[in-house]
Amino acid sequence: MDYQLTLTTTGQPPAYRTVTGDTPAELAAAIHRHARGLLAGQVDIHLDQETLTGTIRRAGADAGTFALAPAEEDQPAVIESTAPDHVAHGYTMRDLDRAARAACTADRSLSSNITLRYDLAWSAIAEHLVITDQPPTWYELVRVGWQAIYQDVKAVRRLYGVDPTGRSGEVASAPRFVAYWTHVSTDAAGEGIVERIAVHQVLATLPEHQRQAVVALATQDDYQKAADSLGIKYGALTARIRHGRHAFRALWFSPETSPPTKGTDRRVASRAGVPDHCPQGHEYTPENTIRRPSSRGRRCRTCEQIRDAARNRAAKAAA
Repeated sequence: MDYQLTLTTTGQPPAYRTVTGDTPAELAAAIHRHARGLLAGQVDIHLDQETLTGTIRRAGADAGTFALAPAEEDQPAVIESTAPDHVAHGYTMRDLDRAARAACTADRSLSSNITLRYDLAWSAIAEHLVITDQPPTWYELVRVGWQAIYQDVKAVRRLYGVDPTGRSGEVASAPRFVAYWTHVSTDAAGEGIVERIAVHQVLATLPEHQRQAVVALATQDDYQKAADSLGIKYGALTARIRHGRHAFRALWFSPETSPPTKGTDRRVASRAGVPDHCPQGHEYTPENTIRRPSSRGRRCRTCEQIRDAARNRAAKAAA
């Protein structure tokens, strides 16, 4: 059964929540969860089963009270349609304001200011009241309000390229990020042509020994192989690459200041290159490679199957 929970704590306005429970134990667990989240700490509650009221205690002292009311009893009173502020289906402008405020309280995103969230909820609830044929319940209006807030939050996040899966490390990878930050008149093919021309123009300005080192590294894709192809030592190659890269970036981003380099270029900053086999000798084919959203590396599917089989055998032997 659904109940309307009203939490009243010291120094804060009343908070309204919807809880579900068929037994006193279920109701007490739901109330405890909401009270703990509201007070941000450990609390104890005492529920009177007869009056459906109780107290909240924190650190041995009274921290607030609460009251439960069946959901059906919390409906706004239906008034005559001739009332001056009547909207539709017996709801008035005052009820509309209450529903919008309740929707703001139910919204957990808190991604915009309260005024914007209130306006979104108010508009959605008013539109729903006008277009619906059947009289909506109070909780239906509140749900319409907070869903409108959440839809607007999702739209803004998509606009700025926020990854909806919440994966870390995926910076500016969403398609809408490119759509927002790239000029609408930019031609993708034109960008590629300009970059190819610019590469040759920038390389022509580098000293001969630096240009040879940069080209060798781009061709060999490995530091040691690039050094061997030029007949120089590994340390000499890295020094030429460092100075050549600095000069290249300064001209590439000119007239702006080139951004600082961070981390390591793992494509080429290794004498062994990118491995195409796992440590056990299995090839990293598309069918034999596992990539998980929470991890940047690769895992060998064959090795995973071997380890799973070994664990299963050990479990059967232990049983």
